[in-house]
Amino acid sequence: MAAARTLKLTVEYDGTDFCGYQTQGQGERTVQATLARAVRTITQQDVTLHAAGRTDTGVHALGQVVSFQTTARVPTERLAIALNSVLPRDLSVAKAEDAPEGFHARFSARRRTYAYLIWTRRTRSAIWGRYSLHLRRSVDEDLMRRAGQVLIGSRDFAAFAKTGGDPGTTTVRDLQALAIRRLPQNWGRGGLILFRVTANGFLRSMVRNIVGALLEVGLGDLPPDAIADILATRDRAQNPCAPAAPHGLCLLRVDY
Repeated sequence: MAAARTLKLTVEYDGTDFCGYQTQGQGERTVQATLARAVRTITQQDVTLHAAGRTDTGVHALGQVVSFQTTARVPTERLAIALNSVLPRDLSVAKAEDAPEGFHARFSARRRTYAYLIWTRRTRSAIWGRYSLHLRRSVDEDLMRRAGQVLIGSRDFAAFAKTGGDPGTTTVRDLQALAIRRLPQNWGRGGLILFRVTANGFLRSMVRNIVGALLEVGLGDLPPDAIADILATRDRAQNPCAPAAPHGLCLLRVDY
C-alpha cells in the first residue's frame, strides 16, 4: 500500500444553498459532506476533511483551505479538475497541492481574512444580492473606520461572539487589520462598501457582529465611542447590535 500523503485544497463556494461548512449528521447539505463525497468518488477512499474555518449557513468562500490524508494514487496536479467534474456548480476546488508532513488546515493557519460586502443603492441588485447586504440608507464610511480602530490589536472579543456559542479556551483574538472602503462605481451601478478583516483567528460570528455594530455607527444609530464600551463588557448579552446577515460574508484567504 502506498504511504499516506497530506493534500491541501483551496476551495470556493457560494454558501447560499449550503447549511454551512461543517457536516451536522442530520442530512443537511453542507460543504464538508458534499466535498467528502466527491473525494470518495475520485480516490475511492473515505477521508477526514479539516477546514481552516467552519463557515456558517449562507456564508461564502473564495479561499477556504481543506486538508486531508490519503493513500490514493491520483496525481495531485489532476486532482482539482477531477474533483470539479463531480462537484455541484456552487462548490469548486481552485487548487490542489501536496502539503508538508504535519500540515493541518486549521491548526497550521497563521491568519485568516474575511470580506463583508454592503450594497448601498436604493434598489436591489440582481447580481450582488446573493453576496452583499442591501442598505437603502446612506452610511458614513469614515465614521465606521474611526470607530473600528479600537478593535485592532489583541483584544477580548467575547462581546462580539455568537450568543450561546462555545468560544473554546479563550475569547482573545489578535485583530491585525480592519479596512473599510467604497469600491469604484464600475463594480456596480450603485455602490459597494467592502469590509476586509484579518486576524489570527475568529470567534464564531465575530466578523458579522463587528460589521453589525459598525453599521449602526455608520447609520447614525449608535455613537462611535459605543464600540469601545461594547468591547469592554466582554459579554455578548450586553451588545445591543444584531449581527450583519450571513450572505454578505466571504472567507477570502488563509495564510500559513
